[in-house]
Amino acid sequence: MQTQSEEEIDLLESMLSIIKRTLRHKVLAILAFVLIAGMAFAYAFLSTPFYYTESKIIYQTSGGSQGSSLNALAMLAGVSSYKGDDPSAYLQDIILSNNMLKSILAEKWSVDLQTLWKIKPDTTKENWQMKLEYSMLSDLKKGKYIVFSQDKKSGVITLSTEFEDPQVSFDVNNFIYNQLTYILKNKMHFKASENRKFTEERLLEVKDNLKEAEENLRRFRQRNRLRMDPADELEDARLQRDVLMNQEIMIQLQKQYEIAKIDEARDIPVLDVIDLPMKPIEKSKPKRKLIVLAGGVAAVFVAILLAVFYDIFLEKKTTWRKDV
Repeated sequence: MQTQSEEEIDLLESMLSIIKRTLRHKVLAILAFVLIAGMAFAYAFLSTPFYYTESKIIYQTSGGSQGSSLNALAMLAGVSSYKGDDPSAYLQDIILSNNMLKSILAEKWSVDLQTLWKIKPDTTKENWQMKLEYSMLSDLKKGKYIVFSQDKKSGVITLSTEFEDPQVSFDVNNFIYNQLTYILKNKMHFKASENRKFTEERLLEVKDNLKEAEENLRRFRQRNRLRMDPADELEDARLQRDVLMNQEIMIQLQKQYEIAKIDEARDIPVLDVIDLPMKPIEKSKPKRKLIVLAGGVAAVFVAILLAVFYDIFLEKKTTWRKDV
């Protein structure tokens, strides 16, 4: 069994062997180092810079669960609904929906997105404009430019945008927030108002039906107040059922109407900003120092490995020739 001292000696001998092998082929090692380090340096300084900004918001509602309110919001925005209590799950689907992304593409930014992304469509192809729109929508949906997340403990939602232009990054962040607020304040209020109107119209219709049923029963009993045969008794029972059924429907609709009026009048769910986005002044990526440092370290290791393996290859090649 080797002692600790012997293991240290073996390790030292291995390191000395690696150094000797590297020095034998120092030109190869230097070339590999320069190539890899140069590639990292070029990537760090030539890659497109991005600018990041974020806003922090919180979803609030005066009544009902967040899930049910956001479920309604998702359907109004053209997004398929699903069960869940995570507001970010609904809101991110709304943000990444075709309706929202198309409005982002249609907006006039300080720098046009097509220009910003250096897209040159082939106008000779059929339906090139539609293909261009689909391509840009696909890029926006990848989560590279727009990210929406929620802190599970605090409930604070972070909306972050990252584009190649600082003003565009800032403007898109504000635009998305304003669009979400518009949907909440207008579309959801419109839905509550339409629900109240529908219930009111139905209630008036049922009240008319009840009056007619009551009048039919009154006239029938007046005609047959002196004597009723079995057939008349059956007709009387049917007319009473009509009255009772319309009364029950009216009672239920009256309850729904009062609830609809409350829904229409109560505070609409809103997104409260707790941290406004700021126009970025520094690039968020590429992180040049980190890339150059990582590239330099990787270049050293690759250069050493390349020199060592090349030296081992030459040794084995020499041994093979001697054996032959």
